[in-house]
This record gives sequence, C-alpha cells and structure tokens, in this order.
Amino acid sequence: MTVTTQRASSSNVTAIAGYLAFIVIGMAAGLLGVAWPAMRLQYELGLDAVAILLTANTAGYLTSSFVSGLVAERISYGRMFVLGLGMICAGMFGMSAAPGWILLIAAWGMVGAGGGLIDAGMNGYMAAHHSARVMNWLHASFGVGLTIAPLIMGWAVAESGPGWNLGFAAVGAMTAVMFGAFLFLQGRWLPPPVHHHPETGVSSRAALVRVVRSPLVWLSVLMFMMYAGAEVLPGQWGFPLFTEARGMNAERAAFWVSAFWLSFTVGRIFFGAIMPYLNLTILQRSCMAGTLVGAVLFWWNPSEVVGIAGILIAGFSQAPIFPLFMINTPKILGAARAQYAIGFQVAGAGLGIALLPGLAGIVASRISLEVIAPFLVVTVAILIVISEVLPLFAVRSAPTAVPQAAGD
Repeated sequence: MTVTTQRASSSNVTAIAGYLAFIVIGMAAGLLGVAWPAMRLQYELGLDAVAILLTANTAGYLTSSFVSGLVAERISYGRMFVLGLGMICAGMFGMSAAPGWILLIAAWGMVGAGGGLIDAGMNGYMAAHHSARVMNWLHASFGVGLTIAPLIMGWAVAESGPGWNLGFAAVGAMTAVMFGAFLFLQGRWLPPPVHHHPETGVSSRAALVRVVRSPLVWLSVLMFMMYAGAEVLPGQWGFPLFTEARGMNAERAAFWVSAFWLSFTVGRIFFGAIMPYLNLTILQRSCMAGTLVGAVLFWWNPSEVVGIAGILIAGFSQAPIFPLFMINTPKILGAARAQYAIGFQVAGAGLGIALLPGLAGIVASRISLEVIAPFLVVTVAILIVISEVLPLFAVRSAPTAVPQAAGD
C-alpha cells in the first residue's frame, strides 16, 4: 500500500469515526426535551427548572470547548475523543441511576463537558484535514442523533414505556460501544499542528491572545450562540408546546419533534451533496430566509398542519447554516486565528443551546408556552442581522488565506 493510499484510508476512517461521534452527541442533545415533562413531574419541579440542567450542561460544554485546543496538543486528538466519549457515557448512566436532583445536575454537566471536547475538537480537525462536504456531513450526523433521540425517549416515556431513566441508559449503552471503538482507533488521528506561523512570526500564545482581544471573534461567537439557540428551540420546547398548549398526545408530539430533527438531517445530507455546485453566500442567505419563514409559520399556527409545516421548513432550512459558518471562519478571521477561534465559537454555540432555551422557558413559565414560537422568530431575526454585518468587517480583518482541505 502506498503512502498516499494509506493517508486516504486513514482519512476515510477518521471521517467515518467523526460521523459516529457526532451521532452520539446528537443523541445526547436530543433526549432532554422529550424527557423533561416526566422528569419534572417526578421531582415536582417547575417548567423553568430545566434551565438549571441546561446551565450545568453548558458550563461543562463551555469549559471543555475553550480548552480543547490545548488538550489536543497535550494528549492528542485520539485520546481527547476517547476522554470525551467516556465522559458522555458516564454522564448518561449517571442520569439513569442518579437518586436525586443534585446528582442529575452533575451528570448532565459531565455529558456537556464530554460533548464540548468532541464538538470543538472534531470541528477543528475536520476543518484542517477534510473538505467542506465532509464538514457538512459531519453535522448531518449530529442531526441523525437528534432524530433518533426523541424516538428513544418517546418510547421510554410512553404510557406503556419503562420510564425516562431507561431512555438515558439506552443512549449510555450505545456510547459505551462507541467508546470502545475510539479506544481502538485513537492512533489514526493526525497530530495537532504546531501553532507557530513562520510567515508572521506569531506563536501559539500570541495567536490565542489575538483571538481573545478581537471584537470580530466575539461577534462571531455571538452569531454562533444565536444560531445554536434557534436550532435547538423547536426541539427542546416543541414537545411540551405540542402536548401542554396545543393538545397533542405524547406519542404524536414525540413523532413531530423527531420529524423536525429528521428534516434537519435530510437537509444536511441534501445540501452536503449539492454544496460544491452552489454559491455559498446565496445558499446561506436563502437558508436564513427559509428559517425565518418557518419560524413565522410555527408562530402563526392557524391550524395544526401549518404549525407543524413551520418547524419542518425551519429544520430543513437551518441544515447547512452551521457548517457554512464554520467553513467561513478562516476566511473571516484568518487561518492563524481559526484553530482557537473555532473552540470559542463552539463554546458560544453551547452557550446558545442552554441560554436561549432556558430563557425561553423562564418567559414561558410566566406567560404561556405559546411564547416559544415568537421567541424563535426574534432569535432568527437577530441572527440574520449579525450574519450580514460580520463579513463587512471581516474583509478588512482577515490576514491570511484559507487553507485548502486535505480530503473529502
């Protein structure tokens, strides 16, 4: 086998492994929305108590995302991914077996920390060593996990089901299998690049300082935060909105939440296939507009069909936006800043996943669950404004060209 063939084989293996890891973190992200109504009844908690779990998850996610670049440099990508999967596995079984509310919070925080290591690390690795198509399909795999999770938890919390604890245990068992596979594959990953740039004389520490001090970086982090909140809101709050405010039974509501994530996943696969043939700027703007239209229909809801159609349109339209944002990071910020900035952006996305649905839950507990839909509309509108403003400054700020991806 030639060196070129060996590299291609290793590249294919790491791409497939990345897809599987993202299915795992997608399943982790998709469980709580369906499980929460049963969980809060068992623990006699208010609707907005989910914000505590989301905050714990995000604290772990943010911390691990911020340090993911340094962790990869110290222990390698392969070992970091094994560590992340181990934390998710332990957290899932912790959720299943925890005897009290405090331990549930700790377990969900551990799930977030593991997910942050995998999310930030895998995004950085794929951006450096794979193509835009692989990046899009990586995030399609996240959507596969999000699609599967409501079905698993819907089965668990159904009237004849075994209970929400078993839903978390089932995903924990799947994660344990993935953990074993990554132990075997940990030597396949290429080492992190040495963060010293001869052409600019910028060391890794100086590059990190520049990232922290750059207003453009923090604006991009805000953009990722708003996007992630808009992506998760229908999945997190769709089930209680459908069951408690719009009169659906639990099985049907779980089906439509799963269908939302399925539309999202189908969109990721579809756009991943046609992306090389499209103008990416036009694609991004079109998908932003489609997301806004879907959110408005979800809010308007003159009939059940229109409301459901709204979240399906929003899910499909959102599909390529995060990968497009990620692909554009080196263009906007420069290649020298991108490695660290991606960790910040993923952390921002994690903050958005917790902060915006948590804030929506607080508002809904004081007004009505129907406030979730207009909250989504406002979030998408703000996202559109930021995404249009950011490139205006990026053209003057990016000091280096985008490196070519190494594989497909």
